[in-house]
Amino acid sequence: MTPRNVLVIGANRGLGHGLLKVFKENGYNVFGTIRPQTRSDPSFEDLKATGATIIDLDYLQEDSIAAAADLYGPDKPLDLLINCGGIEMYPENWLDTTAESLIYKYRVMTVGPFLASKYFLPSLKKSEFGKIVNITSEWASVAANNCGTHISYRVPKSALNALSISIAIELKAAQENIAVLCVDPGDVPTKLSRWAGDIDLNDSVRGMYEQIEQATIEDTDIFSMDIWMVFLDSPEVGAIQVLDA
Repeated sequence: MTPRNVLVIGANRGLGHGLLKVFKENGYNVFGTIRPQTRSDPSFEDLKATGATIIDLDYLQEDSIAAAADLYGPDKPLDLLINCGGIEMYPENWLDTTAESLIYKYRVMTVGPFLASKYFLPSLKKSEFGKIVNITSEWASVAANNCGTHISYRVPKSALNALSISIAIELKAAQENIAVLCVDPGDVPTKLSRWAGDIDLNDSVRGMYEQIEQATIEDTDIFSMDIWMVFLDSPEVGAIQVLDA
């Protein structure tokens, strides 16, 4: 069997780095992106050590996303596109949030995955069954928001969920064999969370891997009505639950 290909955007640290390593362990050809300005960071050496093919990509620069897709190759099958780049949740109080920070996080966590999905679509179409995986959060849920706070994180992630549903519906209408999934990793201590969280990173990425692997094209049908998330802080690690957007 020909090894499948996975591209993880934001692969030099945290959840992205962990996911890339798990997919490599399971026989995938792994491609990981890093922002060009981060190549001087020690995390670049960690990414190199995985043996992944490294591609420069910055969610804030559309031309860099287009260039990354061209470098990957529009005629090369891409079985999995994982949008994992993110920004920390703070500030907590909405009155401390500036318009600039809200727009900045929206560009990274909503517009970036939109552009990546758009530019890598030709490669996803070359796969027998392609999957776009957007890393979301329980914090993105409108229905489950009972405490407010962290508005500059919640709003872009909620928009990412809406974006994911719309893309899933349009791909289905176009009869493309591509599923779109939203996956919540749980509260994992990473640099992005300022090391807060009680879910082990390895448990999280392995749970996400299992759910991503098990997903079928039929999941997009359900997904068009609800957000599917992996709640790794639930009693059953890796259990899928349905949560209203």
